[in-house]
Amino acid sequence: MGAWSGGTTAVRLAASAREDTTNEGYDRHWNEFDEWCAAQQLESLPATPRMVFAYVGHLADKGTIAAGSLQPYLSAINSRHADYGFERPALGHLVTSARKGMARAQALCETRDTRVPMPATVARDVLRTALRRRRALRAARDPRVRLDARGLAEYLRRRYAFVLSFVFFGRQDSTTALASCDHGIDANFIWLRLTEKQKRSQPYRRVVRLPLDAPPSNGHASALPDLAALGRAYLDARAALGGATPRWLLQLPGEPKPTARHMAEWVALTLKEEGVSAPAGFAYLGHSLRSGGSSAAEAIKVSRFRGNWLGGWSQTGRTRELHYMDPSVLPTAAAFELLGWLLDGTYSTGEFERAHPQRSRGSRVRAGR
Repeated sequence: MGAWSGGTTAVRLAASAREDTTNEGYDRHWNEFDEWCAAQQLESLPATPRMVFAYVGHLADKGTIAAGSLQPYLSAINSRHADYGFERPALGHLVTSARKGMARAQALCETRDTRVPMPATVARDVLRTALRRRRALRAARDPRVRLDARGLAEYLRRRYAFVLSFVFFGRQDSTTALASCDHGIDANFIWLRLTEKQKRSQPYRRVVRLPLDAPPSNGHASALPDLAALGRAYLDARAALGGATPRWLLQLPGEPKPTARHMAEWVALTLKEEGVSAPAGFAYLGHSLRSGGSSAAEAIKVSRFRGNWLGGWSQTGRTRELHYMDPSVLPTAAAFELLGWLLDGTYSTGEFERAHPQRSRGSRVRAGR
C-alpha cells in the first residue's frame, strides 16, 4: 500500500486503532494458535471453524484457562484473519457449542467463592489503622514488627490504594493505572484524572475531586481529610526512597508498572493484616472495593446519577445495577464518613480535560465542561 497516496498513513492508523496492551495480547494469543496449528501440520492462515473447534478443546485440556476467558484467544484469531481479508473462523455453531460445553464442565468440577462487596467499615478501619501505626512501624523495637523505609512505603501504598479505590469506586486496573501526574492532594481536594476503561482512545478524561472540607453527613465527620493524610504519608515515604518520581502513582522506585494482579495481592495482604475474611462461601477480591463503594453509596441514598458519574458508569446502562450494587448492604456510620460528601452536592466536579492520546503529557489543553 505504500505506493498509494495515503496508504502508509492508513496502515499506521489501523495499527493504532487498539491499545498497545490489546495488540500485545492479540499477538501472544495468535502465536499460541499458530504454534498449535504447526504441531498439527496445519496452515494457521486461513483457518477453518473446525480447526478452531479443536483448538478450544486443546485449551480446555490445558486446564489453566477459564471458559469465561476464552474470548481474547478467539478474537485474536478472528482479527488476524480479518486483517488479511479472510472470513473469521472463530464463530459459528461448532465453536459456540465447544465454549458452552467447556463452561458447563468447569462449573460442574469447580466450586468458586462468590465475590461480595467490601463493607465500608472495613475500608474505614484500614484507613484508621494505617494512620495510627505509620509511626509505630518505624519506631518499633521488635524486628518482627518494625519496617524499614521500603517496607513502610509498601504498607502505606497498599492501604492508600485500598481506601482510595473504595472511595472513588475504582476498578483494579483503573487504580493501578493512575499516573503520578494524574493524582494530587492540595489544601482542598484529593484529585484524580481518570480515563475510562475501553475509552482510552477518546480525547476527554474525567477529573474527580474529593473535597477535604466536606461537612459532616448524618452526624458523621468526613473521613476524606484522614485519607488525604494517608496519601501524603505514602507519597512522603515513596520520596524518601530517593530517585526520580515513578511514572505511576502506586509504583515504587525500581518496580515495574503495577497491574491488577498487584492490586489483588495488596487487597489480600491488607485484609490478612486486619484479620478480616469474607463469610464462608464468599470472597473479598479487588472488585469488591468497587462494588463495596457503589453499594454503600446506594445504601446512604446517594443519587444514582452521582454514583454513576463517580464510578464512570453509563447513565442509561444497567451494568452498575446488575453487577456493582448489592441491595442487602445497609447504611453505616463508615459509609457516611467515606461517602457522605456525595450527598452534600457542593463539591467541585472539575473540568473535563482534552488529551490527545498520541501526544506527550505536556501537550494537554483544557476544555470546557
